[in-house]
Amino acid sequence: MGLFDKKFCDICGEKVNMLTQKKLSDGQLCSDCKHKLGSFTSGWKQRTVQDVKNHLEQREQNKQKYQQFNCTATAGGRYSSLQVDFNHRWFIFAIDNRDFKSGNPQVFEFSQLQDFWIEPEYRTLDDSDNDGIPDNRDNFDNRQLNNSNSFGGNMNRMNNMMNSSMLNIPLAAQPFVRNSSSYSSPNEIREVCNVRVCFRVTDQFITNPIGFDVTSGISSGNQMELMNAYETAVQVMQLCGQIKQGGASVNQGFNQMNQGYGQPQQNMGGFSGNPVQNATYAAASAQVQSNTYNTAAPVTPQAVDASWICSSCGTRNEGKFCQGCGCAKPAAMPSRCPSCGWTPANGQPMPKFCPECGARL
Repeated sequence: MGLFDKKFCDICGEKVNMLTQKKLSDGQLCSDCKHKLGSFTSGWKQRTVQDVKNHLEQREQNKQKYQQFNCTATAGGRYSSLQVDFNHRWFIFAIDNRDFKSGNPQVFEFSQLQDFWIEPEYRTLDDSDNDGIPDNRDNFDNRQLNNSNSFGGNMNRMNNMMNSSMLNIPLAAQPFVRNSSSYSSPNEIREVCNVRVCFRVTDQFITNPIGFDVTSGISSGNQMELMNAYETAVQVMQLCGQIKQGGASVNQGFNQMNQGYGQPQQNMGGFSGNPVQNATYAAASAQVQSNTYNTAAPVTPQAVDASWICSSCGTRNEGKFCQGCGCAKPAAMPSRCPSCGWTPANGQPMPKFCPECGARL
């Protein structure tokens, strides 16, 4: 066959465009057939035409499987998430890729999940005075200070404390984090700019790890965005732990997650985010969260009026949204510190951070 001879797809028989074709070890695919391959698959140059036929048959079977998928638990970011069907013992990655858009995302069995981890991504920032604080957050130029005196030493200690708050990894996330090196060269410093969750599954045609970002990015120096990103990532890891255990220890997963974020972190405070969204196990999760946070002192349950009054139109409501104007129910303010049990005095507003242990309120 000559270099410029016409080539045809070994699956559908249509003419192959040399610029958009997919090469196989014993043939080629046209652009249309190439896009029928799963988004997570790779290594097709080493595979055969028969491998493609087998894979496309599996994709058709997967389409029928996905129609039976019923999400009972989910965790992840705004645009990508891990969704689980505990009834069928299936899970999918709800990622904005070709498979998900076409209504045929890959459905995995619980037994196919082999590994999972958190992977921070870093940005490099300038540090002109080499004090460990990026220039965009450094209010003091140590090159103009006499570091031997008390004032200069205090400034250095303050800078190091501010910088460590952006590098510390929460206790709950530490067992899962990989690639966490924050090594910086002179006059440069690295800080976390994104948090990614990664997974490795057992599949004949999937050889590379699957992953997605839990956030659209972390602004430089924004500690709140960093904490929220790690919190979301840990929720995904806890849900993966439930998958590895076959879904038998759902309550234990929530308990571990709440314990990790209920503890104050050095220079960061505790985390207080939403639990993994789970319609089936919501009641059990709420009970676990109550037991975990209220360890400082026993608290007697009290009957609370669940109704609320809309601040916009004055309508009294029972649900999550106002019946009069559609406004969302405002978030409830905490009345005590979830870590140490501190409560404000009568008439004193609740601060953002606990004055006793530093946990975020």
